[in-house]
Amino acid sequence: MRKLSQAGLATLLACGLAGAAAAQDAPKPYKGAPEFEFGELTIKPRGRIFLDQVWQEVDRENGADEDLKDGRVRMARIGVQGSYGDKLSFVVEGDFGLEQSNWEDVYVEYTPADGATFTAGHFKTVALENMTSDTYTTFMERGPFTDVLGVGRTLNVQGRLNGKNWTASAFVLGDNINNPSVPSDRPTGSQEQYGFGARATYAPIVTDTTQAHLGAWVRRRDRADQSNYSYGARNNTNFGSRYVNTGGVGVRDTQIGLEGAVVHKNWSVQGEWANVHIERVLDAEDDVRVWYVFASWFPTGESRRYQADEGQFGRVKVKRPVTQGGLGAVELAVRYDSADLSDVGTPAAGEYSGWTFGANWYLHPHMRVMANYTTSKNELRAPFADVDVKTFQLRAQFDW
Repeated sequence: MRKLSQAGLATLLACGLAGAAAAQDAPKPYKGAPEFEFGELTIKPRGRIFLDQVWQEVDRENGADEDLKDGRVRMARIGVQGSYGDKLSFVVEGDFGLEQSNWEDVYVEYTPADGATFTAGHFKTVALENMTSDTYTTFMERGPFTDVLGVGRTLNVQGRLNGKNWTASAFVLGDNINNPSVPSDRPTGSQEQYGFGARATYAPIVTDTTQAHLGAWVRRRDRADQSNYSYGARNNTNFGSRYVNTGGVGVRDTQIGLEGAVVHKNWSVQGEWANVHIERVLDAEDDVRVWYVFASWFPTGESRRYQADEGQFGRVKVKRPVTQGGLGAVELAVRYDSADLSDVGTPAAGEYSGWTFGANWYLHPHMRVMANYTTSKNELRAPFADVDVKTFQLRAQFDW
């Protein structure tokens, strides 16, 4: 079934791209890419390219230091999105970066009435920064918060309600569509992970100059016949090792998260906290805690764009793009991350903390240059030595 579904998705993606390339008499105004109409069917190409350069200095307490660097295509996604009539819409997108190809957002949405949506497919469900597209996030990577929780895309069926300043959703989940199938000849079984969860958001303040966001979510997972869950933190980068790591310990877990953000004119503050209650073999139980907070400022006067009816952040509107003779938009940001995995008890399950300083230059709403510098500490148990890591990253980003 997995192979058939992937073949079907590949066919849909190919057909969508071919249809989008067909000649049209009057395409709609530019929205990052042209949108094409075929009766009730609309199709719009979509994608993004992130080109990164990374330098990393690894300083181990035992003296085994390293200087690492890499230039790479961090992300190269291409796909289509569209709708059929007023009630059905879809997204199909694949990623061809980092030396392998993966399916990303692949889902269908049905909207029977305003404020009600049913979604089925491969997508994200919880956590504010995780739900906000990486095309719009303030920092180059989402950091150890999402690393530890593992809140990426999974196969889901979700029901969602929303108003002008609130959202409420509930979902059941399966595995990530890119993970290998569990072998059917296992004597212990061949069931993939499953679970369920919910998320709610509320914006108590929504004005032209100020927006406030509150959110909470819960997610319950069972590994079934798959490998145990592991929990680890990279150093605010997708490059290098996870020095703080529990290894495969979780049979089941329950995750609870809290979200908060305030935007006032060209200033913003955002933070999240989460606790993971891990159930292990032989009735052992542990807790992992992770949180972050960051502040952002646009000296050029722009503002992060909060979408209260979606419970997430969207694309920054650049006041004076370079393409119109302006200087673009500049954003400066600082972030602190903390992850405490020490309750698990394995030697590498220690504590992570890190500061990240970021600068973003938005040449155009669909193009930006990013720079991040992170200094972090990884405190481990013997026989592992503590590790201090300094990482400097650059990115050129374009999306459509």
